[in-house]
Amino acid sequence: MKITLLLIGLTLLVIVLPLLPALQEWRRPSDVTPLPIDEADALEPDYMAQRFGQRLDDAVDRGLIEIGGVPLVHLPAEAVRAPWPLDEREVRSGRSRRIWHSDGDCRLPERLHGLAEMSCAGTMQAAAGHTYRALRARQALLLPERVRVLRWAHGRQVVVGDRGVLAGRISAEHSLLIGREVSFSLLHAPVIRFAGAVDAAHRPHPEGLPAALGRADGLRPGAPGQPARVEGALIVAALRHWDSDLDVDGHVTIGEGCHGQGRLRATGAVQVGAGAVLAGSLAAVGEIYIAAGAEVQGSVISESTIVLGAGCVIGLPGTHATVRAPRIEVGKGTVVHGTVWAGQRRIDIDTAPPGAAVIGYDTPVRWDHIARRGLATASLVLAPRSHHQGDLVCQGDLEIGARSRIQGSLKAHGDLAIGAGTHIDGTLVSPGEIVLGAGSHIAGSVMSEEAVVLGPGCVVGSPQQPATVCAPRIEVALGVVVHGTVWAGSSGDAPSPLLDTGGRDDEALDERTPLAPLPGQAAA
Repeated sequence: MKITLLLIGLTLLVIVLPLLPALQEWRRPSDVTPLPIDEADALEPDYMAQRFGQRLDDAVDRGLIEIGGVPLVHLPAEAVRAPWPLDEREVRSGRSRRIWHSDGDCRLPERLHGLAEMSCAGTMQAAAGHTYRALRARQALLLPERVRVLRWAHGRQVVVGDRGVLAGRISAEHSLLIGREVSFSLLHAPVIRFAGAVDAAHRPHPEGLPAALGRADGLRPGAPGQPARVEGALIVAALRHWDSDLDVDGHVTIGEGCHGQGRLRATGAVQVGAGAVLAGSLAAVGEIYIAAGAEVQGSVISESTIVLGAGCVIGLPGTHATVRAPRIEVGKGTVVHGTVWAGQRRIDIDTAPPGAAVIGYDTPVRWDHIARRGLATASLVLAPRSHHQGDLVCQGDLEIGARSRIQGSLKAHGDLAIGAGTHIDGTLVSPGEIVLGAGSHIAGSVMSEEAVVLGPGCVVGSPQQPATVCAPRIEVALGVVVHGTVWAGSSGDAPSPLLDTGGRDDEALDERTPLAPLPGQAAA
């Protein structure tokens, strides 16, 4: 009996011994491998739109009057301004269960909710406050405020107005422009801009940007070589841009992520939003508040007070800039390339470029200098303006100070916080919450098993390197730009046929149907 038990024990030992390293890795992971993403969603978020387009083009070429048993209405291009040929049931119920396609531009009728696919070969303008199953436009797709999309929407450029509800996949070939308080599930485009205030009644900017400042904003262009003037207050929405000097007779509010070329002078107070970049000097009679992560590439002068938010930058390397006011407040990680004067007193701020963080000597990090990879066995906080190269894994919470530079990927077993104005050339992975500070730039993907909060004016990915923001819950502030995909929880598409013909399913796709709270919220 004893021999039998001994043999069983030895057998179990032989089986379990090779698994010990795997069990140890499972309990205390030491890698920086990104979280897995389903291939169908990661690689083809616009699959539904592309598949429908193929079937529709084939039906139009063959002159069919239905697709998959659903009636098809084909409108010629010259009928863009003519009333739609609605039948009695559609007029009475305010809902259409037919597929509609126009060879030109298309303006969807008022008081008609689309419970089947709607398509056009040009620009499509939806109706405010209406519900649509699926929308497709070869050019621009304009969704005014309070539009609900149940399955998918696709266009070359897509503009989403305020308080939209995007329950399905929203994709664009060129750019996505998102308004305020928009709930979403899956967004995909080469560039996604959370502008905060967009006009979905007009064609979008060719680059997907909100329109440049102009006469509609109160600007009066000056003579050649003279600044433009604004009489009264100037309020600039997020991500707007301009290319001239500005003189403002009043207060100025500059939104998150704006880009301005030229100097700015104001007789009132000036507020510069997070992540904004002003390529010139800034002067005001009143208070100047520069939010976290913003940049002013010239001098900043106020007759009252200057507040420099965490991680903001004043001046350029090699170009002397002056920050001067009777009273000055400076946040963590602020960089000033020049001199700071508070009244008649000079304030010393380190303007040298950040040096390499000494990781592995005075911090609880085991650093492999050959593999350029570090492992922190406890929670870790890096000071503002830290700089190091290599991947870093933290077996607790990880906090990166403002205006730091990290060349590598970061993985935390707890929460992960990125300070304002920080640049990271890698991927962020955490089972806990990930918070990106204002004006931060992340070159790689951002993935969490809990939540991702994108601070105002931050940028994820680049035109050359698309990225993915993935978490069960995502919150996006004003002025955020994402190059790639924003995926909050599930994609919103149930595994169903391309075209549903069952009446019960169509009845469910009603504008009165309550939708479950979506896990993505933009510019709340």
